Amino acid sequence: MRIGVYSGDFPPTEGGGHTFVSTVLDAFFDAAPSSDHEFVAFCEPGQREALAQRCTEARVELAMLPSHTALGMGIATLRHYAPFAYLLRRWPGRLERTGRERGVQAVWFVPGLAHDALDIPYVGTVWDLQHRLHPWFPEVCSDGYWEHRELVYSRFVRRATHLVTGTRVGAEQLSRLYGVAPERISVLPQPAPRVLAQAEPSQAVAALGAERFFLYPAQFWPHKNHVNLLHALKLLEERHGERLSLVLPGADKGNAAHVRRTSEALGLAARVHLPGFVSAADLAWLYRRAAALVYPSFNGPDNLPPLEAFAHGCPVVLAEYPGAREQAGDAALFFDPRDPGELAAKLASLLRDAPLAQELARRGRERAARWTAHDYVRGIFGVLDALEPIRRCWP
Repeated sequence: MRIGVYSGDFPPTEGGGHTFVSTVLDAFFDAAPSSDHEFVAFCEPGQREALAQRCTEARVELAMLPSHTALGMGIATLRHYAPFAYLLRRWPGRLERTGRERGVQAVWFVPGLAHDALDIPYVGTVWDLQHRLHPWFPEVCSDGYWEHRELVYSRFVRRATHLVTGTRVGAEQLSRLYGVAPERISVLPQPAPRVLAQAEPSQAVAALGAERFFLYPAQFWPHKNHVNLLHALKLLEERHGERLSLVLPGADKGNAAHVRRTSEALGLAARVHLPGFVSAADLAWLYRRAAALVYPSFNGPDNLPPLEAFAHGCPVVLAEYPGAREQAGDAALFFDPRDPGELAAKLASLLRDAPLAQELARRGRERAARWTAHDYVRGIFGVLDALEPIRRCWP
C-alpha cells in the first residue's frame, strides 16, 4: 500500500510538538526500508533540506507540497464554515491533491493536531481535546478560536479511518466527546525522546545552574499554570524553609509578562529565571542538574516533558490531570494543580528524602526505556497493515 506521511512544519521553538515529531520521524526512517508498504513523505516548502537526504537513505519518496495560496486558503475557510461546504470537495486541498497525484492510498498524520478531513483514508493522531475539556482558557476561546477548532476537530476525528492517542483516557475522551467508535482508536503511548549526549551548555544556561533549582520547560500559555507554581515556590519557603530557584524555559505565547509580574509581586523575581527558548542540548543539561521537573499544567493526557525528565534521570512532580497516572505510573509524585500548598508540601518531601528522589529517577529511567519511538512506529505500521485489506477494495 502506498502511504503518505505528513509531518507538518514544527520548528524547535514549538517545544514538545517538535520533539515528538522529530523523535517519531527518526524511528520511521529507520523502519521504513523493512516495511512492505511504500511511503511518500509530504514535505512543506520549508522542510526540503531537512527531509530530502533522509528520504533518499530510507527509500522514501519525497513529495513537495505547493505553497499556501490566498485562493486555496479561502476555499479551505469556506469548506469549514459554509453550509454548502460539501460542494467544495470537488476542489481538494493541496495535501489531498498531491496525494492523488502520487497515487497515495492512505495518509498517516504524524502530529497530534487536526487537519482538513480527506477523502483519502487517513490515520490521525490526537494529543488532546482541551478546547472541549477546558474551554475557558484564552488560548482556546478567544477571537473565535474555540469555534474554529471545534469545526476542524469535529470533521477530522469523525472522518478518520483510524485515530491514535497516547492513553486510554484520551481514547475515552474521543469516544465520549465525538462519538468515535472504540474499535477505530488505538492507544500507542508517546515515546520518550532520545537522551542527548552530554555537552557543554551555553553560557547563559550554565549560569542558571549555579544554585539548586526546579525546572519547568513550557511555553507561556495560561493553561501551563506557571502562576500557581510561583505561589507554591513562595509557600515552600514560608511553610517549609526551603529556598530554591525556578528555571522556566519556553517561548512566550502571551502570558510571560503576567508570570513576571506575579514573581515580582511575590518577591521571587531574583530566583525565577525565564531564559526563553533553549536548545535541546541546553534543556538536557538542565534536566540532568535540576532537583526535579515540576509539571503543573492543567492539560493532558499526553505531555512530553515528564517523559524527557524520565529519560534523563530527573525526578518528576506531576499535576494530576486525567491520564497523568496512566502516563507516569509510579515514577512521579502527584498533586492537585489548583493547590499551591499541596505542591509545596510535595516539593518539600522530595527535597528532604534523597532516597525517594533517587528511586523516582530510577523508576523514570525504567519507564522511559519500556516504550520507545521504534515501538511506537511498529504500532503505527500495525494500524496500516490492518487497513490494507480494506483499502485494496477500490482503485
